[in-house]
Amino acid sequence: MPLAQIRIINATPGPVGLISSSVGGDPLGFLGGLIERYGDVVRYETKLGPCFLFVHPEHVQTILHRENYRRASLVKMMLGDGLLASDGSRWRSQRRLMQKDFLPAAIVPFVGIMSRYTRATIDDWQAAVRDRESVDITAAMTRLTLRIVVAALFSEDLEPSALNALCEAVTQTITDLGRISWTIFGAEVQFSPSSTTAFTAAKAVIDGTCYSTIARRRSQHPPQRSRDLLTMLIEADTETGPMTDRELRDELVTMLVGGHETTALALAWAWKLLADHPAIGATMCGEIDSVLSGRDPEFADLQKLPFVQAVFQEVMRLYPPVWYMARVANEDDVVHGHAIPRGACVMISAWFTHRDRRFWDEPERFNPARFINRPANAQPRYAYFPFGGGRHQCLGMHFSMLEGVQILAQLAQHFEVHPIAGQQVQPDPGITLRQKPLMQATIAERGYGQEVVLDVP
Repeated sequence: MPLAQIRIINATPGPVGLISSSVGGDPLGFLGGLIERYGDVVRYETKLGPCFLFVHPEHVQTILHRENYRRASLVKMMLGDGLLASDGSRWRSQRRLMQKDFLPAAIVPFVGIMSRYTRATIDDWQAAVRDRESVDITAAMTRLTLRIVVAALFSEDLEPSALNALCEAVTQTITDLGRISWTIFGAEVQFSPSSTTAFTAAKAVIDGTCYSTIARRRSQHPPQRSRDLLTMLIEADTETGPMTDRELRDELVTMLVGGHETTALALAWAWKLLADHPAIGATMCGEIDSVLSGRDPEFADLQKLPFVQAVFQEVMRLYPPVWYMARVANEDDVVHGHAIPRGACVMISAWFTHRDRRFWDEPERFNPARFINRPANAQPRYAYFPFGGGRHQCLGMHFSMLEGVQILAQLAQHFEVHPIAGQQVQPDPGITLRQKPLMQATIAERGYGQEVVLDVP
């Protein structure tokens, strides 16, 4: 229905005219300033058109559940028509095909993979202790989660050089896309031959990994193929027939990128927060010792670690890896009385909704206990949405939660993480919420039953 025929209840507040072309490298400060001045529904104008920011959980729910809002095209530069970037009939077909492999019962076998590669990180950290070397925590978590997702997707382990190249390529592409995404905040994007070359080279590394793996798997006789997600996709008979190499590539890249960066970042922030709050670290390690008694966790153990799970949930409340989501209106619409013209950008942000004191007591405080025995009606449904929601809720949600708890439990029973003094680690918001600078830390071994003492940097 045309907007002229709809009764508009509210005039959406916001700054007049085009916003400044510079956000000063601080999108969080830019959006926070708008919310503080205008409230939790804000309209502003960029050179690309109007943008609407919604903060209230009821508004978030409307945006996530209403089919009028399609995903922005930016991620298609990297993900093609994979599940994370597509919409419409292709998305529905792929979602139905893949969702059964990400149900809680289906991901139980992955615990062994997670444990095996976490054991390799334990070896790395023991070497760092022995050699008195510091550790880049984000890099360590990124390598670990990438190895896990490669094994889960491909049933393969990459050579160290190939793994490093893939890590660097994924990091580069997400960094570049994050820089481009700042156009939503009115920032100018400057392209240069060197930046374009770096993005193209990184994409080539990712494409090469995917296409070579697809070719090897197709060359195998079906009975000899590993029974993993790649084989399932190759052998699937979709609504349009077997998947092409390009379609397979798009889904694998989606899983590679979406399946490790977010969990790695949540774990990096977890080590930072636990170091800042040693009493919470001690409580967590006490639970881990009581349940595991020094051994590697199995699936049944993870259900007995509610405080570790609460730590991971609280980390994603304060530092949601996917800190905002942008959608584009297909048609004119009204959201809770606010007129949205066709083509407008509509944004929701877990960073601000998760820190809204209307729905959270002491929202800036790291307090995992708020997730212990949390009443079902403690907050509105979308006061907390680290994995999105609605029809596009993250398919890997259960995998990520299981992985985060397992890695945190397995590493914390062996080590203390001590950030190097003097670092001022701050959020670095691009497409995901990284750290700046990346936290460097020394590692200390911790024996079973030994009280944890984590220094505040």
